[in-house]
Amino acid sequence: MKKLLGRVVWVCLGVALVVFLVANRQPVPVSLDPFSVENPAIATPPLPLWFWLIAALLAGFFAGAGGMWMSGREGRRAARQARRELEAVKRELAPARQAAGGPPPTLEASDPPAHSSPPQS
Repeated sequence: MKKLLGRVVWVCLGVALVVFLVANRQPVPVSLDPFSVENPAIATPPLPLWFWLIAALLAGFFAGAGGMWMSGREGRRAARQARRELEAVKRELAPARQAAGGPPPTLEASDPPAHSSPPQS
């Protein structure tokens, strides 16, 4: 029920967005000069309002994605280090396992790193 309600809400929001974008097709110049309204020093060519709205949404999306990617650097670094340590330990234990008669260890791509959370500061 919760999933269905969520889908109904998103579909309604999507339809409202499409209706808004279709209704606002007139060309609009975007001015970045707060002092001169009639003759701005910095202005864009007049493009449809929907273009500027979608451009703003995409700019926000990519800024957020970039921020998330940058904030995950430490976790990715810790995961790489843990993976290297795991590979080194498996290489060290391989002769002992072979001597004991067990199969040699293999590091699969699906093996999770030893530390799944980033280090705490």
